[in-house]
Amino acid sequence: MIKKTWLNKINRHQPDKIDREKFLRLDKNERVIKFEKKFIKHLKKKINTFNISAYPDTNRIKKMISKKIKISPKMIYISAGSDLSIKTCFELFTKPKDKVIILEPTFGMVNVYCDVYNLKTIKIGYDKNLNLDLNKLLNSISKSISLVIIANPNSPTGTIIEKTQMIKIINKCNNSKVPIIIDEAYEGFYNFTYVPYIKRFKNLIVTRTFSKSFGLAGLRAGYAISNQKIAELMNKYRPMYEINSIVCLSIEFLIKNYSIVDKHIKEIFLAKKYLKQELKKMKIDYIDTYANFFHIRIKKNTNFEKFLKRKGILVRKGPGVRGLEDYLRFSLGSKLQMKKIIKLIN
Repeated sequence: MIKKTWLNKINRHQPDKIDREKFLRLDKNERVIKFEKKFIKHLKKKINTFNISAYPDTNRIKKMISKKIKISPKMIYISAGSDLSIKTCFELFTKPKDKVIILEPTFGMVNVYCDVYNLKTIKIGYDKNLNLDLNKLLNSISKSISLVIIANPNSPTGTIIEKTQMIKIINKCNNSKVPIIIDEAYEGFYNFTYVPYIKRFKNLIVTRTFSKSFGLAGLRAGYAISNQKIAELMNKYRPMYEINSIVCLSIEFLIKNYSIVDKHIKEIFLAKKYLKQELKKMKIDYIDTYANFFHIRIKKNTNFEKFLKRKGILVRKGPGVRGLEDYLRFSLGSKLQMKKIIKLIN
C-alpha cells in the first residue's frame, strides 16, 4: 500500500510522441547548433571497452570545474543535471508540510519536488511587465521557512533579480538561517555569478547545468557549489555514481577546449541581435531575456505554434505570466536558423 497518497495528485510532463530529431527544436532551450567535428571525433575515439565497462571517476572533472571557477573541489557536488542538485537540497533541508519560497512561474522541476515532498509553497509572482514582487519575497523570509529557491536568470520568464536586491534576499536568508538556492542554469548567457558570495554567506548554494551553454542536455550533468559543510552533506545523499563515463569525457574535453562553448555562446548572441533587428523592422513586439531564448508576440487566434510545427519547427508558450498569453517562446540557435523564423513570421 502506498502511504504517500499526495503523489497521486502530481501531473508530470509526458514524453514527446514525435521524432524530435526531424524538427528544429526551439522549445526546450537545447543546443540546436551542430557541435564541431573534433568534439564528436574525440567522443567516438573514447567510446571503448574501458570507458563503457569501468565505473566512472568524477574526481577529474570536479578538479577541472574547481580550477575554472576558482573554488575548492570540496565545495562541489556533481549531479545528473542541476535538477538533481536541487532535488538533493529538498531531501537535505525539508520534511513534509515545511514551507518553501519559490518563484511563479519557474523551472518546472521545482514545483514537482515541492509536490513530491509534500511541501507548502509561498509563490512569488510576476506582473505583466515581468516585475517580481520583491517586497513579498523579502517579507516572506523568516525562520519558519525551510528553503528558498530562485532561478537567476529565471525560466520561463528569462528575467533576473538585480544584484542589490538579490544580496538583500541572500542576507535575510542568512540572518534567518534559511538555505537559499540560486539556480544559474543560464549562467553562460548572463555574465554574472553568485559563486564568489558563497564564502560570505554560509547558507548559499549555487546550482549549474551543462545543458545550456555547454549544450549537453542529452547527457544529463550538473553541479552545486556551496560551503564545504553543505557540500559534504549533499555528497552523503548522492548515488553511488552520479554521472557516467561518457558524460565525464565530454565535460573534460569541453572544459579543456572551452573555445567551443564560447563560440556557441557568441553565436547565440549574434542570433539574438539579428532577431531583435528584424522584429523591430517588422514592428512586432518581443521580450528579450538573459538566457538562450526569446519571447515573440504573435497575433491572437493564429495557431502559430501549430503552423510552425507543420513547418518542422517546435516552439512553446511564452513567459507563463497572466497578460502575456500572446507570446511564444523561441530557443535561440544560429543566425541562419533564426532567419527561418523571421521568414515564417513575415
